[in-house]
Amino acid sequence: GINAEYGCLDVAFRKALLNKVLATDQVVRSYIELSFESSQAGYCSASTPYYVLADVFDCLTLDRCQEIFSYVEEKSALFASEAPANRNVVLRLCNDLIRRCSKSINTLFCGRIQIMLAKIFPISERSGLNLQSQFNLENITEYNTSSDNSETPMDTDSKEVTFLFYQTLWSIQDYFRNPNQISNDAHWKKMEDTVNEICRIFENYKHEGSCPVSNEEAYFAKFLTSERLLTLQISDSNFRRHILVQILTLFQYLTGDVKFKPNKLVLSEPRKFWIRDTTNKIYSILSDTPPEGDKFVQHIKSILKYEEKWSKWKNEGCPALSKSPDKTLQAKQKNLKRTVKAMDLSSEKFDMCNQTLSDLWNICPDNLAACQDSNRKFTPETFKFFEDAIEQLEPDSGVEKEYYLTNETAFVWRSLRLLARQSVPYFQHIQNTKNLTLTDNLQNIIMLIGKEYKKENGME
Repeated sequence: GINAEYGCLDVAFRKALLNKVLATDQVVRSYIELSFESSQAGYCSASTPYYVLADVFDCLTLDRCQEIFSYVEEKSALFASEAPANRNVVLRLCNDLIRRCSKSINTLFCGRIQIMLAKIFPISERSGLNLQSQFNLENITEYNTSSDNSETPMDTDSKEVTFLFYQTLWSIQDYFRNPNQISNDAHWKKMEDTVNEICRIFENYKHEGSCPVSNEEAYFAKFLTSERLLTLQISDSNFRRHILVQILTLFQYLTGDVKFKPNKLVLSEPRKFWIRDTTNKIYSILSDTPPEGDKFVQHIKSILKYEEKWSKWKNEGCPALSKSPDKTLQAKQKNLKRTVKAMDLSSEKFDMCNQTLSDLWNICPDNLAACQDSNRKFTPETFKFFEDAIEQLEPDSGVEKEYYLTNETAFVWRSLRLLARQSVPYFQHIQNTKNLTLTDNLQNIIMLIGKEYKKENGME
């Protein structure tokens, strides 16, 4: 049958790939393109080219992956229109590539991957959103914490750059890693003293370390924490900017409206005043830091403004993004004079004092007949309603359990009402599994519906 033919070609494509990966990049690209063309022509399964693509990147070195990835970027429009199951294969492929990349060497390639994912998936894709504002607590910055020679000046002309300042500078990274600990008064005091000391030292260096503006590709360094490098790092304007922008980001979290921020992390008025005053001081230091300090400050303010809007959008539950209504049209409607006319019950048409309402009201003269019209039956088909949930429950979907639709109370309620109307026999399945929760029972029923649909349509 056709399924057997699909299986043979699916295996053949993936098996022959082993002999192609050692060839030139052009040969590999042509082979991938052949798999996509075969799938579109109906010679193999729709998922085959995606698994071939994933196998290619699993077999190649990272340098060759960067060259072949341009093919994936060219196909981004196709991937965006594909079924979620196929897009999830691309998502796992990209996540595997990011894990293989170095944070300091392959930053450009990581950026290409992230941009490509943004093109494929909508901005409201829940698997890509940190909905609960969780922090990466495992990102611990290691540095020398020994207390010996803490007051000894380091190898620099400034006597203020001591080993104690070295510890002070790197200790603030722990508050970037976990800002919620600042709710403790002792931690707040330490953070405040640390930021004040950093600003005091950096003010003496803000006019130093200038370098000409270059159009060459920027290199995003992963700064080392050796005390021997501190003198050179402070003299580097990029390093100082790096630390100060991190502080600004921390301040925005502390003062912003974040839904999942702990209730105890509420700032008093003196603390809010200190943050505003320190923020202005940091912007002043950044403005005086070459090259193009004023331009850099404007970019940072713009980025933080967008971050504030992003947090507000997540606080509202990530609603669908839509264009704002036409303000001109709204103004015309607002200034429109309404002329109230008496209804003539003897006439065939009713005037509702509004053209749109009048048109809707007079579509059908008999309101009861209009309510009983078959077009008003909005009950969806069982499989169409559960289609997204079935795809999420697939083992290879890549969707985390916490983002399942079956975790939403409204979805569970609508599902049970739909099953009660159209699929009563499925409730017998719940009676046979009384020890499971309602959510687990609903997931089992949804998977059973998916299997029966595939069996009826010859998809297995």
